[in-house]
Amino acid sequence: MPGVTISAAYGAGGSIIAPEVGRRLDLPVLDRAISSHVAAQLRVSVQEAEGGAIRRPLADRFMAVLAPLAGGALGAGTDCAPPDAFPPPDDAAFFRERAEAIMTEALAAGAVILGRAGGAAFHARPDVLRVRLFGLPEARIAQAARIESVDASTARQRLPEVDRARAQYVRRLYNASIDDPGLYQLQIDSTALPLDACADLIATAYSALTRG
Repeated sequence: MPGVTISAAYGAGGSIIAPEVGRRLDLPVLDRAISSHVAAQLRVSVQEAEGGAIRRPLADRFMAVLAPLAGGALGAGTDCAPPDAFPPPDDAAFFRERAEAIMTEALAAGAVILGRAGGAAFHARPDVLRVRLFGLPEARIAQAARIESVDASTARQRLPEVDRARAQYVRRLYNASIDDPGLYQLQIDSTALPLDACADLIATAYSALTRG
């Protein structure tokens, strides 16, 4: 089994759980394409979003894919709109191809992938464990405030922005809902369990599938 993809709602602890799963499985971690900072401010560069891995021409294309759905600062979008309300731009296929190439290369050697629509990208691959982390909004707000060292009002403002941006990313590139249970083999309420216990569950599930 080449690895694990983890989709995490805002405040679900993906930034903590994914590195811990990587440590337990001795696999590198490929971090998410849309951080909470990118979700809140699409004006940042993709070099910042991707840790310097993507050149500026692709940065412009990346923002072109996201911005039409984001309503500027992400205030105008909605997760309940039907997928066909958002026809993909010409650059969506280009960005999807490049994003999948990066993820496929990482999985070839084994990896834990956080975000990046990995559940949708590899939903047909039984050799990739696909995980979704979720929780009730108020619980995720409280957990996000602890993880990001911000007050609850800041976390409460970020939650819909970040959730919307990540949902729109999956919808735009794959015409899929980020909450579709068919994209995942394992779903965990990571606000109801300690984050290290969530990492244990994922590592155990990965090991079980590997033995199978």
